[in-house]
Parts: sequence; C-alpha cells; structure tokens
Amino acid sequence: MLRLIGDIHGIHTQYHALLQDWDGPSIQIGDYGLGFSGREEVDEYILGWQSRHPQHRFIRGNHDNPATCRAAPNYIADGTIEGDIMFIGGAWSIDNPNAPPGWYRRTPMYDWWPDEECSDEQFEAMLDAYTSAKPRILITHDCPASISYEMFWKSGKLRGPTYRNRTAHWLDKFYEAHQPQFHFFGHWHFTTQLQTETTLFQCIGELDYLDLEI
Repeated sequence: MLRLIGDIHGIHTQYHALLQDWDGPSIQIGDYGLGFSGREEVDEYILGWQSRHPQHRFIRGNHDNPATCRAAPNYIADGTIEGDIMFIGGAWSIDNPNAPPGWYRRTPMYDWWPDEECSDEQFEAMLDAYTSAKPRILITHDCPASISYEMFWKSGKLRGPTYRNRTAHWLDKFYEAHQPQFHFFGHWHFTTQLQTETTLFQCIGELDYLDLEI
C-alpha cells in the first residue's frame, strides 16, 4: 500500500497527523511548502524530518522552490518512472507575476519561481519516455486542462474564466498519447474523481490522503 497525500503548504503538523498511524511508504504530491523566503525554520524542520524518514517522499508543486526541492532528501524528480508509475511535478500559479490584472500576489524568488513549470523541452522528453513506458499510474501535481474543466468548472465547483497554461496543456498531450488506468493529482484542493472510458482521475484535496494498493 502507498499513501498519497495532497497539498500541505508547510503545515507539517497536519502532515504528520496524516502519517501518525501509517507504517508504509507515502508520497506527498506537491505544494509541500518548501523554500519560501522568511520561513527557513519550516524548511529546516521539514528537511530534517525527511532525512530521518526515507519512506516518505514527495514531488514538487507550484508553491515549492524547485531548487530547494532538488536538494532535498526523498525528492522525486520530474519525469521519474518507477515500475508502472510516472511522476511529474510543478504547475502554473494563477497569482504569478504574469497573471491577469488583479490576480498578481506573488513575489519572484520569494514565494514564486520562474521555473515553477517544466519547460516545453522537458515536457517533450518526458512525453517520449511516457509514451514508451506506458505506465499504469500517473502521479502529478496538476492535471490535464480538459479534465480540470470537467471536474471543476462543468460540475459547478469553480466559476469564472479558465486560463491556458503550459503544464495542463502538456498533460492533455500525455492523456492523448496514452491513457493510464489511474491519474492522481493535487493542486485544486478538492477531493473528487472523474472516471473516463479509460482512466480514473483522482484529485486529492488539501490536507487529505488516499491509500493506493500497488
């Protein structure tokens, strides 16, 4: 069994509560809350805890400093394939410095980073590996744009405009190239699922978890 944990945003006490009675491995699926300037004590605590618990790993979200994640114990790099599971971190922040007027609330290199998303070149290489490996499970921070629309806008959970972004666009390409049996992700803070003809898409909500039999 593998425990998948949704967005944490640096609230490590709640993270530990989700693991209190869990003896198996876990993966936190982004927005761990690593690398924010002014919160060095949180980083120090999380990184120290990670080094003592190698069975509890994580991918990065859009609210994680990519450089801090890459240097951290137990980090799963973007594009990693382990058996029949592939991992891809990162996402687009709607409140980033290039966001529409009125949305911008992030400070570059303080609580937002220009490489929050993988590049087109990185996605292209990962898509080649994904198409070749055809994993049964895809674990990412975000999800395909077409799926987020169905799960959150069409269902009425979210309202207002949608915005095209690189990560969601490329994840649509992944889904077109190969449909995994399961696609697990966070980012949207809802716990909800959508079953297509081929794939169960499962969003794991903020400070929530799901136990997966692998």
